[in-house]
Amino acid sequence: MASSHTRRSEENGYPKDRRSPGEGAVYETTEGRWRASLLVSDPRTGRQVRRYASGRTRAAVVRRLDDLKRDAASGALPTGTTAAEFLTGWLEQGRSQVRASSWRQREQYVRTYIVPALGAVRLARLVPADVERMTTGMVRAGKSPTTAAGARVILRRALADALRDGLVARNVAALARPPRVTSRELRAGRDYLDTADLRRLLDAARGHPFGPLVMVAATTGLRQGELLGLSWSDVRLADPPTLTVRRSLARSFDGWELAEPKTPRSRRTVNLPAVAVDALRAEQDRQDTAREAAGDAWQDRDGLVFTDAVGRPLHGYNVTREFHALLRGAGLPSVPFHALRHSAATALLTAGVPLRVVSDLLGHSTIVITANIYAAVVPELRREAADAMDRAMGMGGAR
Repeated sequence: MASSHTRRSEENGYPKDRRSPGEGAVYETTEGRWRASLLVSDPRTGRQVRRYASGRTRAAVVRRLDDLKRDAASGALPTGTTAAEFLTGWLEQGRSQVRASSWRQREQYVRTYIVPALGAVRLARLVPADVERMTTGMVRAGKSPTTAAGARVILRRALADALRDGLVARNVAALARPPRVTSRELRAGRDYLDTADLRRLLDAARGHPFGPLVMVAATTGLRQGELLGLSWSDVRLADPPTLTVRRSLARSFDGWELAEPKTPRSRRTVNLPAVAVDALRAEQDRQDTAREAAGDAWQDRDGLVFTDAVGRPLHGYNVTREFHALLRGAGLPSVPFHALRHSAATALLTAGVPLRVVSDLLGHSTIVITANIYAAVVPELRREAADAMDRAMGMGGAR
């Protein structure tokens, strides 16, 4: 005799499915809802576990069962793990795999942007539209498209690991459309100092305790971390004077550390102009005097070029504070320390130095990056190149 549950299902035209093992089962509950179950293998443990799907109609549950079977076949087992739970573990695992500064950025983006938007969603149920809603919401809330794009990039990296481990069937962050990011043109007085202001800064820096650091930065385009990680063993003041970038001072989890440069092309040798040579010689004299005064209290064990009065590495926030004081004293616009890198590049480009040479000097991974950053300068150089061709051909007419 058929049970009342089976009778009700058959009366509704939906008899309870009896399928072969591995195909799953679909049935109606006593509450009138439909449910499906499927026995699958957990890719992390190899154990057989049962997964369920439910819905108001049989057709909806069958679709979800098909999704379960497809995900199981691809090795991506839907679990109850939420995006927040997965990202917590992903961050913990990443502490030993990336730089401390990179890990801190990941942690900040996950905590501030990704988890509030997507954390409650089951990891295996994320779809590209979820990621797009996150980035759109960030922009609407006043965050820049660049910041929103950064959140998507970090989520894409996390989901790439989830895909590798069989926790998801696809990387939905990679499939999501990125927010539209419009590049911001560099502007003198905001992002860099023009040639006249750069000369004023170099004049003001002479004799200032942080002057040698500022002068080397402004004439070589080195990043702040590269300057603070520079050792005397990597500096050659004899002819031809050069310095070689081998390390960078970076934040660690418990302080500071000398780490590998940002990219392979960041390892480079830079020819030094006379201004930088004079600045380094002045720094050498200052450091010799400080070392003698400190005696046994001298702490430098890495032969760093730029240190404090007892040989400790300079911290970036102290450098930035002194730099802004120097700018105020010289009556110059308040620009970030990184503006010195842009100032050096812009001065070289406007002086006619080829883009490839400037790209190599800055240690950019490709010349495309250099061209994109200094796009406002490149058209002027193209005009100068055309004028130079006219002069070479004896056709220097007025324009």
